[in-house]
Amino acid sequence: MDQDSRIAVRPITAAATWPLRQSVLRPGRPIAVAQFSGDDLPSTKHFGAFQSDELVGIASLFLAEMPEHPGASAVQLRGMATAPVVRGAGFGRALVAACVAFAVASGKPLIWCNARKPAVEFYRKLGWEILGEEFDVPDVGPHFHMWRRVK
Repeated sequence: MDQDSRIAVRPITAAATWPLRQSVLRPGRPIAVAQFSGDDLPSTKHFGAFQSDELVGIASLFLAEMPEHPGASAVQLRGMATAPVVRGAGFGRALVAACVAFAVASGKPLIWCNARKPAVEFYRKLGWEILGEEFDVPDVGPHFHMWRRVK
């Protein structure tokens, strides 16, 4: 059995994302900082990657215009995180693939994100491109706008 056949990605609730978002993306800060504006909108979709029945990765898609392409139909990938114990095992790739598939099925030709500097190579390997210069997200660190067309 190959690695990817043990990865299950399925929809989850916003609340299910918060513990992993907090521990990976906002460590040492209150759980409230892991709750994003728009998490509970019907248009927002949340995905979880599971190893057996354990949630080990998360990603959320928000309907959001891409700043560099005003007026274009797009979704923003936010809150992507994998548990440190599964990094490099394909869970992140599986989550991004699920998000891209959802964008295609929803008729959204663009997907974009604000990628943390250490994650840029991960996204590049999946066909994403950097747009613009590095910028800082207060209390989080350096990021780049990244994007890709999905159809």
